[in-house]
Amino acid sequence: MKRPGAKGWLRPVEAHATLRAALRDALRAGPLTAHELSARVRIPEKQVAEHLEHLGRSLRAGSERLHVEPARCLDCGFVFRKRDRLTRPSRCPVCRGERVDAPRFAILGR
Repeated sequence: MKRPGAKGWLRPVEAHATLRAALRDALRAGPLTAHELSARVRIPEKQVAEHLEHLGRSLRAGSERLHVEPARCLDCGFVFRKRDRLTRPSRCPVCRGERVDAPRFAILGR
């Protein structure tokens, strides 16, 4: 993130809420993509995956967990079940298509 006052500075939805708390609150409402999360929390989409990884580790200490609905190829229907990264894949390994639906994230209780 850029320094406060600089052009392009983005803040979380609520000034008193931390960034990850705002992400946690948004994910409790239901499944969202990284693009939808970036719009709700007002951070660049590229930073969402990094924050989600940390949030997932933090949630393991409590009674909740980060649920990831895997990405899916829109051309052949291949589902990226074994993918560990939280970012959207660029291509399908089966048909080499680039129309890949982004993974969705949600917070579930145990």
